Amino acid sequence: MNALIYFHDAGLPHSQYLFEAFSRNKDVTNLTVVFPSGRGDDLIFSASSAQSTKKNYFPQFEQVTVRSSRLRPKWGRFTDLLDIMKSRKPQYVIVVDEAYSLNTLLIGLAARMSRTKAIVVCYAFENIPQEPPFKWFYKHPLTHLWPFIRKTARYLLIDCLLQPLRRRLIEGALVPYKECAEVIIRSGWELPIKEQWWGVDTSLFSARPEDLTNLKNEWGFPANSNVIAYVGRFVPEKGIGDLIEALGMMDQSYCLVLIGAGPEELALRQKIGNLKLEERVRILPAMGLKSLASYMHSFNVLALPSLTLDFWKEQYGRVLVESMAAGVPAVGSRSGAIPFVINDARRTFDEGNITQICQSIEAALAMSFEERENLKVRASQGSAEQFAQACIEFYEELSPNRSI
Repeated sequence: MNALIYFHDAGLPHSQYLFEAFSRNKDVTNLTVVFPSGRGDDLIFSASSAQSTKKNYFPQFEQVTVRSSRLRPKWGRFTDLLDIMKSRKPQYVIVVDEAYSLNTLLIGLAARMSRTKAIVVCYAFENIPQEPPFKWFYKHPLTHLWPFIRKTARYLLIDCLLQPLRRRLIEGALVPYKECAEVIIRSGWELPIKEQWWGVDTSLFSARPEDLTNLKNEWGFPANSNVIAYVGRFVPEKGIGDLIEALGMMDQSYCLVLIGAGPEELALRQKIGNLKLEERVRILPAMGLKSLASYMHSFNVLALPSLTLDFWKEQYGRVLVESMAAGVPAVGSRSGAIPFVINDARRTFDEGNITQICQSIEAALAMSFEERENLKVRASQGSAEQFAQACIEFYEELSPNRSI
């Protein structure tokens, strides 16, 4: 199979393992990975010692850049996408973007205009209904007027008006969990949909490092302490402040490690100081996957206390799968995909409920050895190899039913 993947983050070191998994698949004879040149670095996922410009990890794996659209850096310029389709002539095109993204539409159009007869699918994380945000607008009509006009115009012109064209160009969608499928179906778009977790380098996280150092001692934590960890962006919607408050309600044996970066870091440090938790909290910068995997084995619990906003809720939470692959139990709020990935009501909590956060952490710590081993089995559903295989099987399912 001659496959092409478009992913706006494909140039980041963090993404390389995914394309290597496709390259190792016996059904893939050639793989072209396309990404926009103007995407730039990412606050979290650029943290790696690997070189983002490295290419040709395998003979059949080639990375190609296209110019970014003038409207948005993550969108590829249509003329470049058309040239790529004509020169590579892929049989299968996977667009890692929302089903209703203009990116997906343009790539589907480029594939059709190039006459490659490629099957085009998307991997869609969208879990917010595509409709004008009337309820949001009514909260603060004056301050929300212009954003409301912009979002409504986008809905009418891109989502609705271009729907007949989109139906002819996109032949299927893969989604991480069922709510994403429900959002697409709710819009009236009937197309084949397959559920498959996003691919994670589970083998890296499942391997216990031989040189595992005593990080508790390095962080100044007691040897018998229970280390809770958060990994990701320091932004309001991640609910990190709630996790800090929960720590304040727990006894001295509990400590917290925050790994990441973002605009909320100063506010988080102030909150830690106000609660006098400086000795029990460590803030570490974002790090590459290899470093994170070695750190993961020093954590007792991984927490993701995300908060749902008007236009955002947790779409997947790949760090949950990474922690499970390491045998580290994860806890999280009931925002978006989190309860689906964790699949254990004892280890999920209502958003912003500090008492329940504490209870879920206690439940995670009480898990048996067998339950922790089962976490690794569940994490395998989100391995990079499983992701690649599911995409290929989807192609095989769609091939007999395609209409050219």
